Amino acid sequence: MAIWLFSSTDLENIKVGCERLLWGFWDRETGEKQRRNWRSFVRTYNRIEPFDFAVFQIAKTGEVHALGIVKETFYDDQTLVWPKEFEQRAVLYPWRVAFSFMLFSEEPILRRFIKLSDYIDGYGIGELSPIDFNDILAEISKKFKLTMRGI
Repeated sequence: MAIWLFSSTDLENIKVGCERLLWGFWDRETGEKQRRNWRSFVRTYNRIEPFDFAVFQIAKTGEVHALGIVKETFYDDQTLVWPKEFEQRAVLYPWRVAFSFMLFSEEPILRRFIKLSDYIDGYGIGELSPIDFNDILAEISKKFKLTMRGI
């Protein structure tokens, strides 16, 4: 089981992802960062497995807004999901991750810039340490008045 950090540029993407129990990543031809980091992304994406955890963060602020449990990964070049895709009338994030469960908060659960040694720029994905994950779980427990334990 792995713990992933998925970054976004805005809260609306995370909110829509939670409503749809879905996340998506750019395709290779989107931009220079995507072309340069494509192989690293594919290797990382192929390591995402059912029952892995994903933490969702706003990249520029360090705000954590959601947590999910992975159901499956798949490629979908047909279904528009996010506002930017509807605006451009094209699938921009075809590399998908479906979730069996997601917890979302409009208010930040935690504000922290999490340093990841394997973060893939242009795709907003990296593996999260168990220590950081447990800190996030502790904040979720406080925010929602839950008793939770992690790894």
